[in-house]
Amino acid sequence: GVGKSFITSAFAVWNWWLDVNCRIMVVSGGQERADAFSRFCLRLIQDMPQLRHLAPRPDQLSSLKAFEVNGAHTDHSPSCKSVGITGQLTGSRADIIIADDVETPKNSLTVTQREKLEVLVTEFDAVLKPESSNPDARIIYLGTPQVEDSLYGKLPAKGYDFRIWPARKPGPTAAQVKYGGRLAPFIQELDIPEG
Repeated sequence: GVGKSFITSAFAVWNWWLDVNCRIMVVSGGQERADAFSRFCLRLIQDMPQLRHLAPRPDQLSSLKAFEVNGAHTDHSPSCKSVGITGQLTGSRADIIIADDVETPKNSLTVTQREKLEVLVTEFDAVLKPESSNPDARIIYLGTPQVEDSLYGKLPAKGYDFRIWPARKPGPTAAQVKYGGRLAPFIQELDIPEG
């Protein structure tokens, strides 16, 4: 509720502004959530005069599930594809995968469901373009842990940087105890009072 998806949608659009050939896949716990991310990206492109040149042409793909930005080279993969975590991930390629709330209360309720989710996200490696063709290719996870044994807590062991941006700046003791070194450096360096 503090803007993770909003900011990351702007980041996605910024990537197209820099390179119209950037391919982004948005994966969420459900198709509806992924489509909402895609919808917001399209609205930014259509509503901001500085970005309108990126709007899909009439002859280009333009739906909530997949769209192309104007000027992008013809490719099997659209500029933006949104999919639910149990949907069709394979067959596409992406420079950036945004995993936006892939863990939900429904898919993390039991040990078996959490194990299944862990297997599903391993498919990201097959979708992400290899480093040799794009050294900036990356997977970004956004989410709020739903259970103590959360998928998100296991990501650092797999090589992911883990950063927490709380709605309010915690005090130094709370930052160490609650966030254990995972508090975003930007937040730690802010010169504002606690709370």
